Amino acid sequence: MTPITLNRNAILNALEAAGRPLQRYDLVTVVFWAAGYDRDTYRTVQDLPDGSLECVQLIDRLHADGDLVRLPSPKWREILGTAFDTTTIHGQRGYHWFATRDQHARWTQADRDRAERIAAITARLEAANLPPLELHRTDWTDNGGLVDADDPDAVHTSLEILEPGGARVAEVLCNHAPDDEQPEQALAAAETAADLFIHAPADLAFLLTLVNENTSR
Repeated sequence: MTPITLNRNAILNALEAAGRPLQRYDLVTVVFWAAGYDRDTYRTVQDLPDGSLECVQLIDRLHADGDLVRLPSPKWREILGTAFDTTTIHGQRGYHWFATRDQHARWTQADRDRAERIAAITARLEAANLPPLELHRTDWTDNGGLVDADDPDAVHTSLEILEPGGARVAEVLCNHAPDDEQPEQALAAAETAADLFIHAPADLAFLLTLVNENTSR
């Protein structure tokens, strides 16, 4: 094939198109693929023509100039989280991976935003300090008479979210009179919301544990 034109944009565009960090020789291969080289014929850098050495030199020069960021895989994992897994996702092993300066800036900002949100969720959960919650349901008629949930005259429902001692944390109210639009759907939505609220503290605590475990790896 005709030798490709190697320049700064060819390298940067290849990384932007990949959307993730690449190792040096994988980046070289991606650059050649982007220039029209067949992926099945030129599967690795060893299959490429002599221009691959020039591409390697250009990558190192761009890194030295600050256009590319090279970091070890643990650091990329810290920045990108589970989106960067060198074996299960990318199917590759290796220590140093390249990204563009702009990619690094975007991803580190996203990492800071993610860390700040996790910290805020953790703070709210700790401030609430809620015990396991319970659900208390009350149904009544249009005249205010208390009835069972399955009573056909039940048109109003209160779903109270309570602490074990009976203190009310929240309440979901639902009017599901037959003449209202979609009464069954309205009641189902209220029940789903109440169930979500009841389990939210424990669910959030569990998810935060998983997040912190992944971050510490």
